[in-house]
Amino acid sequence: MWTSLYIAGTIGSEGGIVLADEEYKQACRITLEKCEKYYAITCGIYGAMAHTAFAGEEDHQAKYDAMKAELRDFIDRDTTPDEELRFYENFCNKY
Repeated sequence: MWTSLYIAGTIGSEGGIVLADEEYKQACRITLEKCEKYYAITCGIYGAMAHTAFAGEEDHQAKYDAMKAELRDFIDRDTTPDEELRFYENFCNKY
């Protein structure tokens, strides 16, 4: 289950207002922020990967939800180091 880390009024790493900030199993985190002209979705798997994706008004929530689901599914799987590297590369290329 995702845990909310959201604090109202927080400024995110891209300089926007944080709308959502969640952590999963103390292993990864994802943050959605509203910037002046776009939305930024910053996520990371602790000790392994950090990535920021950008979205518009029409698709930011769907992209955030999809990224969150993929991160959750990855954390819940047993993976080899090679599978982990492939996930990071595919995830970053996709988003």
